[in-house]
Amino acid sequence: MEACDRALGLYYYTVWTVYKWCVMKSEHTRARIRVAAAKVIEREGAGHLTLEKVAAEARVSKGGLLYHYPSKDALLQGLLDHLLENRSGLIEDLGSAEDVSNATLLNGLIDADFDRPKDERIMAQGLIAASAENADLLAPAKDHVEALYARLGASKPTAASARTILLASQGLQLLELLGLLHLSTAERNEIRRHLKALTRELAPC
Repeated sequence: MEACDRALGLYYYTVWTVYKWCVMKSEHTRARIRVAAAKVIEREGAGHLTLEKVAAEARVSKGGLLYHYPSKDALLQGLLDHLLENRSGLIEDLGSAEDVSNATLLNGLIDADFDRPKDERIMAQGLIAASAENADLLAPAKDHVEALYARLGASKPTAASARTILLASQGLQLLELLGLLHLSTAERNEIRRHLKALTRELAPC
């Protein structure tokens, strides 16, 4: 009986190990596909994004790409989900909605805005362009922003200032993504320092 239990335990351990390996491999492939999509968007523009081009850039078969993202809309949704997961993960790392202050939350969000990797910026540009043809594409992002805006309004003494700082940081990122504003590194760093200085003023004494 003891030998049977050990064998059964080994079997479940092996199955679980293989399952985790498959999940990790699948996520690695999806990450490659997302980065490939960003490269295609950067090189040719969002309007020329096709599954064939992404598959070639990612060096996967068309069938392999379709297994993870069965359509172009699914791929675009995957890009958005990735961006939102990173933002949501940041907020969760900072603490629950009940115990994280507006100052702490904004400080992390400002860093995330200004340190956003190049491939994620390109993904965001592609999503903005694609939303012109599919307005519903950005619906999850709208929900995320509205929830964050409401969260910053929970603390009445700092609500107006906190929301203004958020809008300033996010507004700058949007202007840059749309190509309407091009700042030097020094200019971006100066704005970042100023926003973080304003954020520190929200912290309780």
